[in-house]
Amino acid sequence: MIQNIELIDKNIPVNSAVANANNDITIKATYEAWEKGLINPILIGKVDFIKSSLKRIGWNIKDIKIINSQDESKSARICCQLAQKGEISLIIKGHMHTDILMSEYIKSEHSLRVKGERISHIWFMTFDGTDRGPIIITDGALNIKPSLEIKKSIITNVINFAEKINKFDPKIAILSATEEILEQMESSLDAQKLTEWANHNYPKYNIFGPLAFDNAVSKDAAKIKGVSNAVAGKANIIIVPNIETGNALVKIMVNFMNATAGGFVVGGKVPVVITSRSDNIESRLSSISNAILSISI
Repeated sequence: MIQNIELIDKNIPVNSAVANANNDITIKATYEAWEKGLINPILIGKVDFIKSSLKRIGWNIKDIKIINSQDESKSARICCQLAQKGEISLIIKGHMHTDILMSEYIKSEHSLRVKGERISHIWFMTFDGTDRGPIIITDGALNIKPSLEIKKSIITNVINFAEKINKFDPKIAILSATEEILEQMESSLDAQKLTEWANHNYPKYNIFGPLAFDNAVSKDAAKIKGVSNAVAGKANIIIVPNIETGNALVKIMVNFMNATAGGFVVGGKVPVVITSRSDNIESRLSSISNAILSISI
């Protein structure tokens, strides 16, 4: 199941570019997204490999534009140039390192940053075969150790995305290791300040921290520990204190809970699909569909 595809039908297909489309799973996922009418892709990478991969999956080369690039940096640069010219509205990371693509993205020459805004990464997690609804985790892939001000941007970006999801009532937990405010635990101090800021700036949303992960998502844990508020035990958006925490949470869910992780970057003029190089096709399609949703009107 491609998450949230029903919300984006009026905005597709989206003109897209795939940076460094140099492995079969990238080509296959792009093909499936194209076949479902989600994207009109440009494939950027080693032409000979791309053509042979297209042939292996039966994708007519005449249906697709290919731009030759022999290295990751050049592929990233071409994608950003296409976005800057308005020729594409979505960048999709292929078989390359995230830091190479995003380092190119933020260069001033491409004008893809929004003045006064900070870009951040969102993981949209779904759990097939269970009655658990989706959980959003941010930022577990881009901002390494975000400051208090950057965390405010992360919250703003995820609220902007969550507002586009039908029948999704955001309950935002600001994560720490405990629900207590401890001077020696910076994440708990930040969570307290962010809660005060968010309740002032986003009064219609339920936002609370600090919360430990169990208190955030388990009603039983919250009850046993005597943690009672509108978010405790019911959180569906988790603001993590640093990239290590978010990355670990996502990979634990994927590897031990059979979760599907859809990952993308928001906050710039063009969203960027950022997945792990080991992600399966389902995760890649979820990433593409949710990234498209983030730009829908």
